[in-house]
Amino acid sequence: MCGISGLISRYAINETDASVVRNMNQRLEHRGPDSEGFFSTKHVMLAMRRLSIIDLAGGKQPIFNEEGDKAIVCNGEIYNHHKLREELESLGHHFSSNSDVETVLHAYEEYGIDCLQKLQGMFAFALWDGAAKKLLIARDRMGEKPLYLHQDEGGQLWFSSELRSLTEAIASPQLTPEAFNLFLSFQYIPEPLTPLRNVDVLPAGHYIELDSESIVINPKPFWDMTLAHADPSQPVIVTEEILDNACRMMGCADVPVAIALSGGIDSSLVAALTARHYPGQLHAFTIGYKGRPATDERAFAATLAKELGIGFTEVEIETSDVIEGFPALLAAMDSPIGDIAAFGYYSVCKAAREAGYPVLLSGMGGDEFFWGYEWVREAVVRNENILAGNTTRQPWWKRLFFKEKPQYPDFFGVHPDLCNGDGWSRSLMPSKMRESLIAGYWLDQASLDLSRPVHQAVSELLNRTWLRSNCLALVDRMGMAHSVEVRLPLLDVELINRVAGMRNDGLVDWMKPHKWLLVEALSDALPREVLSRKKQGFTPPISEWMNGIIKRFSPLITDGALLRQGLLDSELLKSKWSSFDLPFQYKLTLLECWVRLHIEMQSVDGLLKR
Repeated sequence: MCGISGLISRYAINETDASVVRNMNQRLEHRGPDSEGFFSTKHVMLAMRRLSIIDLAGGKQPIFNEEGDKAIVCNGEIYNHHKLREELESLGHHFSSNSDVETVLHAYEEYGIDCLQKLQGMFAFALWDGAAKKLLIARDRMGEKPLYLHQDEGGQLWFSSELRSLTEAIASPQLTPEAFNLFLSFQYIPEPLTPLRNVDVLPAGHYIELDSESIVINPKPFWDMTLAHADPSQPVIVTEEILDNACRMMGCADVPVAIALSGGIDSSLVAALTARHYPGQLHAFTIGYKGRPATDERAFAATLAKELGIGFTEVEIETSDVIEGFPALLAAMDSPIGDIAAFGYYSVCKAAREAGYPVLLSGMGGDEFFWGYEWVREAVVRNENILAGNTTRQPWWKRLFFKEKPQYPDFFGVHPDLCNGDGWSRSLMPSKMRESLIAGYWLDQASLDLSRPVHQAVSELLNRTWLRSNCLALVDRMGMAHSVEVRLPLLDVELINRVAGMRNDGLVDWMKPHKWLLVEALSDALPREVLSRKKQGFTPPISEWMNGIIKRFSPLITDGALLRQGLLDSELLKSKWSSFDLPFQYKLTLLECWVRLHIEMQSVDGLLKR
């Protein structure tokens, strides 16, 4: 696990450019505290920070091929590297290390771009092919690892694992009106859009080939979940076998491995399967809240950990810690995300690292990919009714705002926060900025692909919006803030391909009980009381936390960074503030603090003292 950055230029890279890359790399130190590395040619410079997980002694990057004309820097883990290494060695390739990253380089030598089809893992890498004079940049299928791109006015392309690193190459970072609107609607900014002007995200499952003579950003897909196919006749057996193998692969590391254990189904089954393969080696970390409210799940997690023979540590979060730690959390967040679960991820990763566990397994993905959310199921029914001409079940705001299109299908309409956020954010903007925004812009960023069955379209959209830009972005940043690699067995590439393929070929599991496929597949791995527990999710004292943060930091908005960015009208803010609900006030407060920290470069301590 690492952070990578670099530059490809039409001009010879000078010392000023090289200094910017070095500064970008330094700002990624938290992603890789163990070592750093650089590679440069006349037109290309690559940099990386390394968090040593596999081959601690021999896996330093950049890594080169035998001839030395190809070099790679990579952020992530290739879980099937042992199998891939055997295949490549049988074809005559010689390895100089035991690093998983070296298998990517040799796979590229053997298969070219098709090497991407061979990789099972999470990754974002930059590979320089000196013979072809091309730079290959690629990102994993689900988007677990980030990669930001910025092309300056001179045509140079800068890239980095994080926005705060990339801003070293941007003269005057600016928050866009679209980002302002989208964040205050969604609580995140859907990829490939970013908060900053002239910065994009390389889409998940895409790659770019670049040469220094004509630097054209033209991402091409190497994977599409909607095109997967698989025999749907034995979904439970297939799911059990693949998930067991995923836990085996992801539990393997040259450093201690832990699990974020909530007591719910998803993290519990990951713990149970991983403990089978690594008995006595796994350790669990669980979040709790002061006073042990009804939403505190520590007791369930502790009982399961004892039954599985797993070490156990509980982490208690107090409201005062959340408020005082808010600026530090935002500094680590990189891109603004308004999910209150950030505090839990941040705290559990911090505790794991302090206890000596740089790898943390998580059950993330279970709800998103296996129909764990009731509102997602409702979205399927609602849209099927709309498409069938039955508009009576449409939400009130749709009947109000889409009178000319009463059968307009949507996904997120079940959440009034989105419509409110869109309208309220526009109402606060100066007229010039407001007029520059396309009407219904947030809907354009979350449209259903109705060329497919509705349940497939809903699942695909959930994964490319909420899962990717909220959940995966959050867990990556919160883990990396503490130099912790978070692994997600429930989003294993083989599992996603097979389950999506079975759905594309006839499996209709969304109509069955919540997470039916997971529950049935793991019925013998977990106690009955765990499998039958009602879904609770991450349920901290949300109102108490939000109110405390708003009280402490919202006064900054009155004469703050959002006004200086030209995105907020101070008089409109004063007149409308009290009419906004708690989540919107929280999002606006968060965005103000985020701009101060990441665009105006104010310090965490400075924010706390204001």
